[in-house]
Amino acid sequence: FVTVKEALDDLPPLSNGVQGERIKPYAHAPTCDYQRRARVGSPGVINHEAPRLSAINIRRLGHIAPGGNWTDIPDDLLPKGMRAARKSDHTKRYGRVHPDGLASTILTKCDPHWGAYFHYSQDRSFTVREAARIQSFPDHFVFTGKQAQQFAQVGNAVPPLLAQAVGLSIKSILEKAT
Repeated sequence: FVTVKEALDDLPPLSNGVQGERIKPYAHAPTCDYQRRARVGSPGVINHEAPRLSAINIRRLGHIAPGGNWTDIPDDLLPKGMRAARKSDHTKRYGRVHPDGLASTILTKCDPHWGAYFHYSQDRSFTVREAARIQSFPDHFVFTGKQAQQFAQVGNAVPPLLAQAVGLSIKSILEKAT
């Protein structure tokens, strides 16, 4: 499998709410095959703007280590509805992904209230490009519209590498049948 760090580590660092240039340079040379494959045909990093987290979510994030979740947040900072929840429930909410682990399922929005969408080393949530990288989209693929629409495009998509694997499997079966 590809770890979160292998998928994302060559993307430039961002602070909470930072937009920056439309096309950003990579942080460093690729360190694995997954990064090399993602970069093919790309002029640089596109769709890599950090959503702005609210002040309360930044405070919550300060209590969560990589691999941690909402159970690490002091009760007085939790959303009212989660204060009475069992600590064994909703284990991905307000999660900070572990760099050496796997990512959560990418939904149509990378809202920390619904999953582990906090970056492992930067105090912010995932960008559209990071969500797209996790879904196996190549970096040359550009998502359009407002940021919420871009997240929806990524979350509603079949991951390209999954589609390729299914297609090759079907092709193999059809070739054997002829």
